[in-house]
Amino acid sequence: MTKGVYLAEALCAGALFGTASVFIRFLPMLDAPTIGFYRLAIAAAFLAAVNYVLFKPSRSELLSYLRYSVPLGILLGLHFIFFISAVKNTTVLNATVLVNTTPVFATVIGLALFSIRPTLVALAGLPISLAGTFLIALSTASLAPGNLSGDLEALAAAVLWALYLNLGRPLREKVPLPVLMPFIYMVAAGVMLLAIYASGNHVNVPELSQFKFLVALALLPTALGHTLHFSSLKGLTPFQAAATALLEPIVASSLAALLFLEVPHPVFVVGAIAVLIGIFLISKEITS
Repeated sequence: MTKGVYLAEALCAGALFGTASVFIRFLPMLDAPTIGFYRLAIAAAFLAAVNYVLFKPSRSELLSYLRYSVPLGILLGLHFIFFISAVKNTTVLNATVLVNTTPVFATVIGLALFSIRPTLVALAGLPISLAGTFLIALSTASLAPGNLSGDLEALAAAVLWALYLNLGRPLREKVPLPVLMPFIYMVAAGVMLLAIYASGNHVNVPELSQFKFLVALALLPTALGHTLHFSSLKGLTPFQAAATALLEPIVASSLAALLFLEVPHPVFVVGAIAVLIGIFLISKEITS
């Protein structure tokens, strides 16, 4: 496939990420860690079933690729844990802005560990997109001061996601995607489950009316969105893939306006335009 196709995958993934907050709005009775666990577990089960029906990998093949998925699954599970905790311990503004610094960390890690050097055009697009993300968060969150521990947790979530993308890129080249992804989600769900019980909590059982929203959350932004995002690493750098995920707040706010009549603040429009300009500059490097 051409780089344009991988860019399309990443952009679709960024848009699908934006549906997550809409589905979560329909799950007010479930706590965030429980939602995170079901989201990952259902996605793992769905992709494992698809993998078995369509590709029928042998047991030896599955076992040979399992070891590749463990570190990525741990990183993904820890990312979810730290971000969920950050949302609880700091303002939405701080958590949103800080976790969206992932492209910065992805650039630094890619340069330090894999000698991936972005062009000047891409580097110009990065601060524009990050400024737009800040404006979007500013338009939808209070200006109450954050909590230092929560802010650090959001930064940790960004670093973990950046590591996930950088370590996942070489694996995308050698391990079949349908085999790898179910294991990643399975390990991540296990990490989430261990964290829930280690903190003295337990996994709540959803009501039947809630289950359809959990399935939608697991299939669209997770099984499809995260898988497309990971797949795009075959043609994009981790920095480029991370930048396309900045579409998430634009799509989420737009859907909230349509479904819940939450009209965005004018500052949101300015921020959304800045994010799109930044992504355009980064995309220009990919397609040129």
